[in-house]
Amino acid sequence: MSTQHKQAMEAVLQAAAHDIVATLQEREVTDRHSEEADLAVLDVAILHAYRVFMRICEENGMEVDAGYFADLAADLADEVAQDEEE
Repeated sequence: MSTQHKQAMEAVLQAAAHDIVATLQEREVTDRHSEEADLAVLDVAILHAYRVFMRICEENGMEVDAGYFADLAADLADEVAQDEEE
């Protein structure tokens, strides 16, 4: 991974960390090891992934399709789950 990619990833992770704190506060989640906290982190991660998907589509003149994003995410989740089972 190039330095530029590493810096971009670090910026995304910092933004997500701020969003996670805000989301936990909004949902009044105090136990960071709870299922509610896990769901908040997952929600933030999915939102950030969708934002990146939107930007990539827009910058390449493609239509943003939330359904397509959801399908791809579901397919990826299935692949990861299968890899973990093996």
